[in-house]
Amino acid sequence: MLTRKIAMMVIAGSVAAVLSGCGVPQEEHDAKVTELNDAWAEIEILKGKNADTESLLNKEKGKVRSTRIELDDASKRITDLKKKGAATASALADEKAKILDMESVVASAESSVAMAQDEASEAEAKLAMLTTDHEKLQSDLDQFKRNMRSIRGSSAPVASAPKSSSIAPNNSSTAPKDSGSALDILNEMSMQ
Repeated sequence: MLTRKIAMMVIAGSVAAVLSGCGVPQEEHDAKVTELNDAWAEIEILKGKNADTESLLNKEKGKVRSTRIELDDASKRITDLKKKGAATASALADEKAKILDMESVVASAESSVAMAQDEASEAEAKLAMLTTDHEKLQSDLDQFKRNMRSIRGSSAPVASAPKSSSIAPNNSSTAPKDSGSALDILNEMSMQ
């Protein structure tokens, strides 16, 4: 804009000088030519400054373009990182849910183990009681067998003894028979 204004002044001045060149004093003519030369010099300086400014402007445009590209790249990276962060957060939430499920399963298993241990303790106590009862019953059975043998041993001579009365032979003949069959039953039970 300033360049055009100066160019217009120079052109107007030179046209005025050419048209009025006839009869113009030399001093005035020289002053106008000097003025015209100064204007042309100033135009050349302004052209140089304009070229420097355009060069600087182009450099700045290049910087703006590269900065914009970097910003776009950074924006894409931020978007990708946000997506990865969301995926990681989702995976973390899934893993936390799995951990909670596993903790629940572990707690349930521990509870089951504790219940099984309690049941095993109860079963061991019952087994100990049954073992004691079995040993007592076995002892009683052995004692009963000894008693039965001693009864059979004492009744055998009675069975072979002469019959003195009608009641005694019936009692003696039934006693060994009953004691033998009872002893046989007990022997069968002890074998099983």
